[in-house]
Order: sequence, then structure tokens, then C-alpha cells
Amino acid sequence: MAEAQRDKNMYLLNVNVHKDTTYITNSLEEGAMLWHERLGHLNMASLKELDAMVDGMNLKEVPLHHICEGCIKGKHQRTSFPKDGTMRASQLLEIVHIDVCGPMRTTLHGGAQYFLIFIDHFSRKTHVYLLKAKREVFEKFKQYKALVENKIGHKIKVLRFDNKG
Repeated sequence: MAEAQRDKNMYLLNVNVHKDTTYITNSLEEGAMLWHERLGHLNMASLKELDAMVDGMNLKEVPLHHICEGCIKGKHQRTSFPKDGTMRASQLLEIVHIDVCGPMRTTLHGGAQYFLIFIDHFSRKTHVYLLKAKREVFEKFKQYKALVENKIGHKIKVLRFDNKG
């Protein structure tokens, strides 16, 4: 059907195929399921139609209903995220996210190796504090709490963090 000759690091492909001829190999152990897989999990009705159109395919029996693990997995859908368990903030300081990042490979400004971030869920306003050690987290939280509660006039209701110590 085709012949290739190497030219340095490239292969030149010479194709000598008649336009009206279709070449398909078929052995006795190859059946409808193998062709189904080879042809990209083609449905059985189309495979049966293809068998009638192609000379030499000669599938003895094409089952219209089959069980193919790949097809079943491909049609599975992911379950949706739960809607009842998620809280949405409706006012400032209702939910505040907190995270501590570090230690950093490169020392930050003033010798800090960590940073502490607070994000208000409602406004997305962010406050960042640089820390030299993790033990400073509680002190910075007290500073943040006093700052925002005095400024806004609301108290922090929920503090969310990732529980990584």
C-alpha cells in the first residue's frame, strides 16, 4: 500500500493506492468487538452498515446490543457538587478565609519566611502579613481582628482554614 524511504532524518512516503480500493485485514479471531474498538468505539448499527459496504471485512455477526467497558466509562457523568453544604457570605466578615504559607526558600522582606493571608469571603478584600515564624500567627490574627472589626463595625462570624497546623 505504501513505501517509505529515509532521507537524513525524514521519511518520504510513496503511496500507490487505487482510489476505488479499500484495504482491510481480517483474521478469523477478529470479530465485531475488535473492529468496534479499532474504529474508535463505533456503534454496532454503524459497524453493521460498514460491514455491508466494505469488501473483505466479513463480520459473521454484529450484535446490536453489546457491553463495552470503554463505552460505559465514557458515558459516565460526574455527580454534581452538593449545593446545601456550601455557605455563601451575605455581608462583610461573615466568612473570613485564612492561610499560612511557608517557609519560603528565599527570605522575604525583613527576614520573614512565612506570610499570613486573610480574605473576606463577601468583598474578597485581602490582608497579608509577613511572619518570621509560625508562632506569630495568633498575634497577627488579633491585630487583623481588631483592625477590621473596628473599621467595619461587624464581628467575624466564621474563620475558615485548612487545618494544617
